[in-house]
Amino acid sequence: MTITNGYCTLAEARAQIGITVTADTTDDTVIEARVEAISRTIDEVCGRRFYRNSADEARYYTASSAYVLECPDDIGSITTLQTDSDGDRTYEDTWAATDYDLMPHNATLDGKPATWIEVTPDGGYTFPTVSKGVKITGKFGYGSTTPPAIKAACLLAVQKLFKRKDAPFGVEAGGDLGIMTLMKTDPDLQALLTPFIRNLGTAI
Repeated sequence: MTITNGYCTLAEARAQIGITVTADTTDDTVIEARVEAISRTIDEVCGRRFYRNSADEARYYTASSAYVLECPDDIGSITTLQTDSDGDRTYEDTWAATDYDLMPHNATLDGKPATWIEVTPDGGYTFPTVSKGVKITGKFGYGSTTPPAIKAACLLAVQKLFKRKDAPFGVEAGGDLGIMTLMKTDPDLQALLTPFIRNLGTAI
C-alpha cells in the first residue's frame, strides 16, 4: 500500500523505529498502514485535519449570525464564497474578496488556517441564516505542510506501537481502538497534540 495524507513518510517511520537496512522491507506494509491510521486518529483527536485538499472542493455551512460565520472546518483559502438568501439551495450571491475577512487576520502569516469569517464594514452582503445557506469553494485543512509537532506525534506513536510487539508476551495494541487509547493516555503524545485540539470538549 501507499500512505494517503500521512503525517510522516515511510522512510521517516523506518528511521524512527530503527530499521536501517534498506533491503529489510518485511514490515513496510504494516508500518505504512500504521502511519495512515495514526494520522487519521490524530485528526479525530484534534478535531481537525492537518493536510489540505489539492483541488478545490465545495463545502456548505449554516450561519448563526448575519455578520460572522463560525466555520467548523479549517479554511486554507477561498476561491468563491456564495450565499443562498431564500433557502432554495441556489446560491445567487457571489461575494467579492472585499466583502469578507478571513479570521484571525494574521493566521496565514503564522502558517495557520482561518477558523471564522466576518463581513467587512463596507461589504455588500450578510450571511443568510437559512440551513446550508453558505457555500464555500476552496482549500480546507490546517496547513499546506504538516506542523512539526504533529509529525513528531505521528512518528512517536508509530514507534511506540511498533515496539509493543517486543513487549513481554508480545503484547501489541493494534487497530483504531489501540491507537486511540495510546493517543489519550500517553503523556508525551498529549503534550504534542493538546495545543492543536480544536474542540476541547470532545477530544483527549
